[in-house]
Amino acid sequence: MRILPTKLTEAFIRSLMYEDTSFHVRDTSLKGLMIAVNKHCKSYKVQRDLWVGERGRRRKAKTVRRTLGTTNELTLDEARTRAMEVIALIKNGIDPNAPPATPTASAWTVDQMFDEYAADLRTRECADRTIGDVLDQRDRYFADWKLIPISEITRTMVRERHRYISTKHGKAAANSALRVFRAAYNLALRVVDDVDTLPGNPVQAVTFNRVRSSNRVLMPEDLPEWYARVKALPNPLRRTIHTLGLFSGLRPGTLVSLRREWLRLDDAAISIPKMKSGEPFDLPLSQHMVWLVRQALELGDALYPGSLWLFPTRNKQGIVKATATWREKTLPSETGHILRHTYRTIAQRIGIDKIDARLLLDHKVPGIDGVYIHEKALFDRLLASQERMTEAILGLLDGERE
Repeated sequence: MRILPTKLTEAFIRSLMYEDTSFHVRDTSLKGLMIAVNKHCKSYKVQRDLWVGERGRRRKAKTVRRTLGTTNELTLDEARTRAMEVIALIKNGIDPNAPPATPTASAWTVDQMFDEYAADLRTRECADRTIGDVLDQRDRYFADWKLIPISEITRTMVRERHRYISTKHGKAAANSALRVFRAAYNLALRVVDDVDTLPGNPVQAVTFNRVRSSNRVLMPEDLPEWYARVKALPNPLRRTIHTLGLFSGLRPGTLVSLRREWLRLDDAAISIPKMKSGEPFDLPLSQHMVWLVRQALELGDALYPGSLWLFPTRNKQGIVKATATWREKTLPSETGHILRHTYRTIAQRIGIDKIDARLLLDHKVPGIDGVYIHEKALFDRLLASQERMTEAILGLLDGERE
């Protein structure tokens, strides 16, 4: 079916009906605009020739057709406005259907740089917590830089930002924020097409703060007093979290987010699908650790029936979720990561094999041993080392059990 070009009106468009075949009608008042009628809808389209080249040497590159929207989405006036915008692009030699050009790394804004770095971390299967920390650093310390192209970030700006964070948030926070910025910028330097378009990493100009390690550890002679304060906590699940933290050496973020489906108590293990390294980890459980886990299960069943987590809690709305905190007011700086230090110190003190000690803590084994040693094949040996660790810790706690 063919209808001659005509001046489109709303009434004329409503009168057009599909009759066994699709057809279109060109608008005489705006060259290039047309109405297309098919079985399911009527839609506005633009069709114009795209010419390229210098004046006098121009050549036709292609005929471009672009759908603007259906008559249910656009009025005729709106369609004409959009059509003029598309026609203007085509007259300027721009194909409106071409995919947008991907900006090169030299054109990234700070916001894009951090997004690309987060995507790179996901590709390398880094832990979600690590990626979340990177984006949190961006939002917390570089929010006012988000729209600035990274090519415009100067060495002076970076030094001043490091000084500002040091003053407002602490020396360690400033060092951490600028190290994350440096890593993200290094990604841009690796992927940029033209190295001359992106200056060297401006973080090179920063003199990092000297931050002394606290070297805090719960010494063996401190454990009985620590354990007494743990047992005095009013919440029995909180008591079990910290006790299992000492006996397992787990990272606190992993400890509080343990899920029931990961438990393999008959095999004396907790199979954690993804650790900080991005790899799965089977935590060997001594008999006493299995008892602690069963105790947590009983408490969870009584306090939070149907919970998915080993250590559940409720938010302000009453929804059951995984416990998110591992700190206690009555145990300042004596819960969480410090217990890993204590665990490793005890392992060294009682002569646990160094490779076993590293594997029990899900630490990477250095050197060629890290290539050839597979912890899954050593599970029975690690389980025996875990039993030794538990007996040593129980001895330090004067044999007390919850």
